[in-house]
Amino acid sequence: MLMTCAAAAAEQPYRIADYGVLFTDVMIDGQGPFSFLIDTGASNSLMFEHVRNRLKLAQSQPQPLMVYGVNDVARAVPVKPASLRIGGEEVRNLTMGVLPDRADQGDGVLGLDILERYFVVLDRTAMRLKLLTPGSAAARSYRDWTAVPMTPRALKSAPIHFWYLSVRFNERRFTSLFDLGGGTTLLNWDAGNELGVRKKDFSRYGPPPEDLQDILGNTAPALRVMNIEMALPGMIWQRQTAIVADAPAFGYFDLSQAPAAIVGPGLLRNTALAIDFSAGRLYLGPRVEAH
Repeated sequence: MLMTCAAAAAEQPYRIADYGVLFTDVMIDGQGPFSFLIDTGASNSLMFEHVRNRLKLAQSQPQPLMVYGVNDVARAVPVKPASLRIGGEEVRNLTMGVLPDRADQGDGVLGLDILERYFVVLDRTAMRLKLLTPGSAAARSYRDWTAVPMTPRALKSAPIHFWYLSVRFNERRFTSLFDLGGGTTLLNWDAGNELGVRKKDFSRYGPPPEDLQDILGNTAPALRVMNIEMALPGMIWQRQTAIVADAPAFGYFDLSQAPAAIVGPGLLRNTALAIDFSAGRLYLGPRVEAH
């Protein structure tokens, strides 16, 4: 049985790493702390192979665990640690996937299978992650922040869903995957064309650099576009940068047939957030100026 032990206001620090991605500490079976990526673009929580080896966890079921994320759709080795602790919150007997080690993603990933249980607060001023009970008085105290609708959409190929925002890019609005695990705003070429960046004008450009092809794919061209104005209700970000590419992620998330984007901490890294998955609301709080 999967159980959680609720706390009135479980909280702990989080930190901003390269490209604006967010990490926090997780204890597993009393060991750690392990550095986990906070990722609304991952269907399942994961650990990497070196963590499994340290914890000596055996495969928990014969069939692989299918894991959907921006970087890949992967078959992961399933394991079931007895306990995960995040701040004052404990999650027991959660089946997690194990993937090969990746130097750029720490020790693991906190995916939607954990995050959606909570009203999640990322307090940018204090650099604190809070996991609150949805509908609690503590969660309701964030309702004076600017509310942005989030829409869950199921994948065509699997019985899982992800969360989407309507983001304005200059004068156009595109359906945008809300991905806290991706540090760079991505646009597909249909969106780029609508913004006046014509794919045919850049056909001479080569494919993305090899070290970025797991995210951007190997199809030319890929283009960095600067000075875009991006907006959500009640908040505007000037002089933003995005990459326009036929990234495989657009296909994974059924976003390859129309103008679309993937947005996350590259846009929101300096803004406090509260995420109410139960009500489908993203709350935008105080902004901290970048130094």
